[in-house]
Amino acid sequence: MTHSAGPPTRGRRRPDLRHWLRPQSSQTLVFGICFAVGGLAGGVRSALDGKGIWTILGTFALGIFGLLIVVSFFVNYEDRRGRR
Repeated sequence: MTHSAGPPTRGRRRPDLRHWLRPQSSQTLVFGICFAVGGLAGGVRSALDGKGIWTILGTFALGIFGLLIVVSFFVNYEDRRGRR
């Protein structure tokens, strides 16, 4: 039985799913801010206009998703800079 040292070959490596949870570019930060502001403001606006509950919850969900992107960007930023 032979074992090779080092990482697996290029074709056998599985993609790292944590990569999608760690935004690294400033474009992702702007995307998250737009989602957060638009979603939360849109949720308040649709609630004041008396829209349906699913419209309100869906819009708030987009805002919360954007807020999570922004928070994860700054947490990842601190990890990359070694401040932890």
